[in-house]
Amino acid sequence: MRHVAAALGLVLLVAVVYGASVGHEFVFDDHLLVVGNPVVRLPLAQAGDVFLWTGQGIAYRPLRMLSYVVDHHLAGGVDPATFHLSNLVYHGAAVLALYALAWLTIGSALGAFCAAAVLAVHPLGSEAVVYVSGRRDVLATLLVLLSLLCWCAVLRAPGIAGRSRGRGVRLGASGVLALGGMVLFAILALAAKENALVVPALAALLWLARPRGARRETTSPLLASIAVCAVALAAVGLWLYAGAHGPRFAEVAGRALAPQPALSLTVLGQYLWLAVWPSDLSADYRAQAFALPAAALDGRALVAGLGLLLVAISGASLLARGSVAGAGLLWFLVALLPVAQIVPYTEVIAEHNAYLALAGLGLAAGQGVAALSRRRRTLAAALAACAILALGARSWVRTQDWRDDVTLWTATLETRPGSVRAQYNLGIALLARGRLAEARAALERASQLAPDDRDVLLALATLTGRLGEYERAYELATRAVEQQRDAQSLTVLGWAQLSRGDAHVAISTFESAIAMGADLEARQGLARARSEGGRF
Repeated sequence: MRHVAAALGLVLLVAVVYGASVGHEFVFDDHLLVVGNPVVRLPLAQAGDVFLWTGQGIAYRPLRMLSYVVDHHLAGGVDPATFHLSNLVYHGAAVLALYALAWLTIGSALGAFCAAAVLAVHPLGSEAVVYVSGRRDVLATLLVLLSLLCWCAVLRAPGIAGRSRGRGVRLGASGVLALGGMVLFAILALAAKENALVVPALAALLWLARPRGARRETTSPLLASIAVCAVALAAVGLWLYAGAHGPRFAEVAGRALAPQPALSLTVLGQYLWLAVWPSDLSADYRAQAFALPAAALDGRALVAGLGLLLVAISGASLLARGSVAGAGLLWFLVALLPVAQIVPYTEVIAEHNAYLALAGLGLAAGQGVAALSRRRRTLAAALAACAILALGARSWVRTQDWRDDVTLWTATLETRPGSVRAQYNLGIALLARGRLAEARAALERASQLAPDDRDVLLALATLTGRLGEYERAYELATRAVEQQRDAQSLTVLGWAQLSRGDAHVAISTFESAIAMGADLEARQGLARARSEGGRF
């Protein structure tokens, strides 16, 4: 009965903190991945085609896309409420899965509840929950936790757990079945996001958190089980992502955003800081919004390194004593390694990347509460309640920031005033709402921050053209083409030329744009230019 009460309490926490997100609009990448994506509209009978949608590079996560297809079918269209509600359901399921894992590993109902509550309400995880595109992290974490629950079943299999009664050390039928479940859920997690590759490492940490004698006597079959999972994930990962990510990784290989190891230390240190003190949350941590190190080591990187070292030493020390808290602390670090800029990519930091890591932090916190409750139960419960309430209140406030594009990017600029992305996206959102003067102000600020940003130049050129400032539009479009000569830039330039009376020049520009694959807008411009210029 207490587990039922705990589950209901955790579900209520999720509903209270994040329930308002069901009324939110689509924001940011949702417009590309959901609203404007024809794959989302596939009939369920063709849903398997999502595994063929490899042309979107880093956006290719087939299980996430499959979940969007299901949402579209359930809603009968692209209804944001249905997509946001699904995110909450997946998040709630992940929280309950962590509760089950914590109960099996910690053995305390209060400790398990607190572990799951950390994942349920921690503000660092809010982006993954209230942002429809963040579903990749929620799905992956849910499936990773289910995989590790199967791993716990492997550890409890009669052939393993019964070793002290003189039986041989082997998995047995139930152990093999549990191992199959572990591998299957890990593969599904990998189809949601690539960071599921850390499942074997997390399994090893949970194994090492057992008493020393148990670890020593069962080394061979459990190491073999972890190896099987690792090989399966590597093979499936290559099959799933080599085509989608391979060319991009080859392009950025060796092109770190900043000197190493300072970059990775700073990134990991920022995640650690936000886990401890999640005050200034942001939807943008790109270079203009987040200060990057200029040397291989600097003061900030050294401070971050010391903090990370303290966590690592504490985790290793606790793990050596068979404490789940040690496994949780090291889980937090291991889960962040794939997004620590060891492999370069343009998104310096993204808060949704920490969602899986928060599960490890929850285990560590839950073990700490359980240990304290054995001596001072009332104090442990009171401290846990205060922490959960404080974290939940911060997440509730943060949820409101994600209501729509205007509120999101306005909130981002409050914490990251130097963010070009936020200024640009705010301008585009205001432009879509017909608030032209405000949109222009935002785009002009973006242009001041990044004078040669091609997207900003194109947006300003389009807006000033709508306002009748044709010479300004032409100047901006020309600069955009100088930055990147492609179909979109040439289309905007063609309209600018046409608006200032250069129909003959615009004809050639539109023809070049169409030759590069431009869409209907360029063809309409070409037709008008030929009409005004006398060519048909």
